[in-house]
Amino acid sequence: MYCICCKKNNVIPNTPPISSKITTEDSPPQHEEDILWKDSKRPDGSLVNVCNEIIDNGIIHIIDAGYGSRHDGDQIVIAICDDCIKENLEDATILYWGNYMYSNTGFVYEEVEKSKQKYRRRKNLDDIV
Repeated sequence: MYCICCKKNNVIPNTPPISSKITTEDSPPQHEEDILWKDSKRPDGSLVNVCNEIIDNGIIHIIDAGYGSRHDGDQIVIAICDDCIKENLEDATILYWGNYMYSNTGFVYEEVEKSKQKYRRRKNLDDIV
């Protein structure tokens, strides 16, 4: 999928190699397009979509437009590559919010605080200009 920042097609859902794709009625082959629009449920009722896939070189996620947007209720699939994540975290264009796997660590707390500091600095510079 194309990165929303650099516009390069370098954020890739990890699909099985073509040689391992076996088409049956129960399990059709998965291609990138199939993964991007996948919408199903597991036996336990949890959702299965692109947000649950292994992604190479970045993040692909479905975002929801909330009240107040011209896109109220729309769900949009976006991708951002690892290089652009790093660059945009540095200048506070995107913000570090936490880590769902290691939420209670000093590292996560430090990263959140650094992101807040960069955000405040950028906002203050914008207000001066």
